[in-house]
Amino acid sequence: MWQDRITYQELRFQNTLRHLAFLIILFFFVFILRLFSLNVIKGTKYHRMSENNRIKSFFEPAPRGILCDRVGRILAENVPTFSVLFSPESLSTNEGRDAIERLIKILSLDYGATFSRLNASLKSRLSSVCISENVPVEKIFYLSEQKMSFPGMKIQVQPVRYYPKYDFASHLIGYVGEINEEELSGLSHLGYKLGDRIGKIGVEKIYDGTLKGLDGDEEIEVDAGGREVRLVSRRASRMGRGLILTLDERIQKASEDALGSKKGAVCVLDPATGEILALVSKPSFDPNVFAGESSFSGYDELFKNPDLPMFNRAIQSQYAPGSLFKIITAVAALEEKVIGEDDTFFCPGSFTVGRGGRKKEFRCWKKEGHGNMNITHGLANSCDVFFYKLGLKTGADNIAKYARMFGLSYRTGICLPYEEKGLIPSPAWKHNKFNETWYPGDTVNMSIGQGYILVTPLQVACMLSMVATRGILYKPFIVKHVISTEGEILETFRPEVIRKINLSEKTWSVLTDGLREAVLSGTCQRLNFRDLAVIAKTGTAQNPHGEDHAWFICSAPAENPRIVVVVFVEHGGHGASSASPVARSIIEQAFRLRGERIAETFVAED
Repeated sequence: MWQDRITYQELRFQNTLRHLAFLIILFFFVFILRLFSLNVIKGTKYHRMSENNRIKSFFEPAPRGILCDRVGRILAENVPTFSVLFSPESLSTNEGRDAIERLIKILSLDYGATFSRLNASLKSRLSSVCISENVPVEKIFYLSEQKMSFPGMKIQVQPVRYYPKYDFASHLIGYVGEINEEELSGLSHLGYKLGDRIGKIGVEKIYDGTLKGLDGDEEIEVDAGGREVRLVSRRASRMGRGLILTLDERIQKASEDALGSKKGAVCVLDPATGEILALVSKPSFDPNVFAGESSFSGYDELFKNPDLPMFNRAIQSQYAPGSLFKIITAVAALEEKVIGEDDTFFCPGSFTVGRGGRKKEFRCWKKEGHGNMNITHGLANSCDVFFYKLGLKTGADNIAKYARMFGLSYRTGICLPYEEKGLIPSPAWKHNKFNETWYPGDTVNMSIGQGYILVTPLQVACMLSMVATRGILYKPFIVKHVISTEGEILETFRPEVIRKINLSEKTWSVLTDGLREAVLSGTCQRLNFRDLAVIAKTGTAQNPHGEDHAWFICSAPAENPRIVVVVFVEHGGHGASSASPVARSIIEQAFRLRGERIAETFVAED
């Protein structure tokens, strides 16, 4: 019995040992399989993951290419500033979270905005994100001394766009800002990434791909806490290509100074090439405001300003052209043989259209009237009644046809964003738009540039350019050359003819004579110089919402025009009194700068 009992206990113990041995063998078998999986099957994957945790990449933004005027005067460049970058992956550790919270306090950052940027960077799989730009030197010194206390942080010298002339030609040059989600969705395939700074308006936007350059990067080994250990590799950034503009800094300055504090626009171009010599929109803005961080408070002030400083009045404002449009009415009448050079209309100071209940009186700007006038003197004196009668004889459809031939109601194609195309109405347009009949009164208004007509200052400049070149329109352009970082010309933009109209020599001659006579004896005598022949036209656009808008256009020399000037003054009143002094100053400065002597012989009083 006793022996049987011992045998039973031994058997039970042996079974337990066998089970334990089986479990141990199974454990080691699973363990070996797991090691095999980690080291052989998934070894490459985990090796790469471990390397990514050990190696951090930091982008080095490339300096943008410089912008210069036509003779090399710098309009936009780059200045080195200190930026603080942070690795969003560091947020996974307590040390990293503590570091970013202390950085937010030291750099006076917005807590929510900073974490939002970091989280967005994690989703985009960026290993670093710039959390603060233009950091003061004293803070950089402190952070450098305490570098080991801020795992995940990197201090970097970055180029920041700088506009040395501040608000000079700001609408033409444009500005840069951080790429937003909408822009990124359309540009990511071109290599753009979160945090990039891109052109937002102007030349900076249209030629962003040329100016951008190629970003560099650094690979840095870090320890488990995210602190730098050593530099693994570095690829230097490559500066973007530069642009030589057609802009003449001196003529641009003369135009801005002449317009002064008035709201409006100035366009100055060479009619023989289409080169933009000056493009002004007032009020303007300082693009350096956008060179800093996106949270800068000045942004709201600019975009909410009721004077609309961000609005480019040269290509976006659409207003009635007023008496400038009499050029089109005259061309249509001459080409359709409605009037001859010596035919006259009588102006008693007013003109009545319609009968009975539809009877309406239209007045001339000269209350006592101009008397009998032919087309040359009608243009020179800008007689409204003359053009009322001429417009009715010519017809709205003919006037609209020639307006479109001169490029009105079409975008000029200038390489600037957000250009408007204006509007040239017609009887068919009114019927389609309002389901209304076109009345004789509509034609009367149209004949002097009122009613539904809308144009931009640049469109008007192109119209006058076609008068100057006798029917040839060159596409207005801003960039003359693309240059390398060493200043070598890589690409040159040539004048491009985009429109031609064939009018009779008699029409061109009558038109030029009328605009020249306006300077000699008519409404444009402010531009009467001894040594320089100018052709010109005034315009006053009625404004139902306030004071009228003022226009003035001119070209010189009359025989071989090399410059076209268009001045628009918002709420300026009469063109002769408000806009013509601006044009006179620009012409004086432009030709003095070209080394030509001009002296006045007579200046008419308003």
